[in-house]
Amino acid sequence: MCTIRLVAIAPNCCLGSPMAVQGRLVPGNALCCTALKDEGVDMGKRAPDGDVSRGPGEAETGLLTPPSGTRSEVAHEKALRSAESLLKSGGMKAATIDAISEQSGVSKVTLYRHWPSRQAIAAEAFGVLMARHLTFPETDSAQADLNDYLGDIGEFYRGPLGSIFAELVGACANDPTTAAYFRTFFLDERRRGFAELIRRCVNSGYFREDIDTEEAIDLFFGPLIYRMLVGHASIDDNTVRSIIDHAVRGLRSGDQED
Repeated sequence: MCTIRLVAIAPNCCLGSPMAVQGRLVPGNALCCTALKDEGVDMGKRAPDGDVSRGPGEAETGLLTPPSGTRSEVAHEKALRSAESLLKSGGMKAATIDAISEQSGVSKVTLYRHWPSRQAIAAEAFGVLMARHLTFPETDSAQADLNDYLGDIGEFYRGPLGSIFAELVGACANDPTTAAYFRTFFLDERRRGFAELIRRCVNSGYFREDIDTEEAIDLFFGPLIYRMLVGHASIDDNTVRSIIDHAVRGLRSGDQED
């Protein structure tokens, strides 16, 4: 089985405009609102499109704090597993609230107690999925580890997981809440791991000491993600290698020989 090593650095719910309900956004669908009322949830004011105002259950990042307790934790994990399965089989379009609820056995009302939207569920599920595919090599050679880590990037971007990644990135552009989930459950950990790899390259003398680590990460992955999203050029292995080589040359220490 191939293990993909990578760092990769949504519109509102399809059921209608979101509603602010006890600190979370739920679709402005009359049936859903009725169901929430039946569950004893007080309905709030309709939130404007794109409004991610936080309520008492949300962290500063815009994430909801899921209900506590064993039953809630079980429901949370069941929903994530179902969302992951749906993402792998049909991408973002397959991971609807209805489909996640039907496959997991978790009610839609409960789903909206844990997440503000289907895109948020997908972002968290994708992070869980990719954590199993992510390994950071750590040998005696930082340079070799860097090359090893970057070796499978093209395969990832061209494959089905890359397609899901692209859909989530597109969703983040339109929805700050989805972006918060994507950063928290997928992006931040990957950037931290790759930042440590870059620092090892600096400490070994392979990269210059004056580089900005965050900017260096974007140098490697920004051009590849742009090509994947816009589709104006290929991301075949030769192209990926060329882009990575350009980034490396810009970061290299003057003491290093070609």
